[in-house]
Amino acid sequence: MENKFKNIMNAFLGKENKINPIKNVKAYSLRKMADELVKLSENVWAYYGFSREPLEGKFSFEEKMKLAYNAVKCGEEEGRNFKNKNMSLTKTAEEMGFKINTPYMPNGGANVTFAQYEENGEITVFMDTVNKARPLMKENKDILGNRDIFDVLLLHELFHGIEQRKADTIYTQNEKIQLWRKPFSNKSKIGCLSEIAAMSFAKTVLNLNYNPYVFDVILMYLYNEEAASMLYDEIMEYKEITEGCSA
Repeated sequence: MENKFKNIMNAFLGKENKINPIKNVKAYSLRKMADELVKLSENVWAYYGFSREPLEGKFSFEEKMKLAYNAVKCGEEEGRNFKNKNMSLTKTAEEMGFKINTPYMPNGGANVTFAQYEENGEITVFMDTVNKARPLMKENKDILGNRDIFDVLLLHELFHGIEQRKADTIYTQNEKIQLWRKPFSNKSKIGCLSEIAAMSFAKTVLNLNYNPYVFDVILMYLYNEEAASMLYDEIMEYKEITEGCSA
């Protein structure tokens, strides 16, 4: 199915999002969307994760579910192995050798970035997003739990740092798709597996009972309620698709 939202949304951590107004779109309440999103199955989020994958069209539904399942398990394993030593997550990440930056917001016109990881070992969490999200998280803690959005963002990017250090062995960096047959064989990484695993990592460390992909919608809502509502509708369409298929 053609993803009619791809040119509008490329949400969540480390991704830039246009925040220009969208006309003639009904905005839902944040509470309504959060309440429905936390109930969605891992299959829905797997399908959603693959919807952001440039090579998405090369995989069957069954292949997507299998690959995503393995990515989730990869994130869970790294999450179980993660030790925060009874310190803040920031301090733990710093002791692991990562540098944590917390500027107010990135430079740049009509785009907003929530957080990012750079290959030099720097993790940046933009505090404009954090400060906007914290009151909404508190208002909806009966749905989202008593968690700090800063920790969710930090852990997602921290996984990418761990992933870089384990590039030779970790699943997300070594599962590849063959794009052409021999003698012109070329294999490519499947980028969305890294994002799926990073979500699973954050979920495991924070002991969340829902997938952190939920925050794609919530964080977008902070800047554009109509765009967040469109993304919510897209995800709910994926719920219908996955319920009508069997992996």
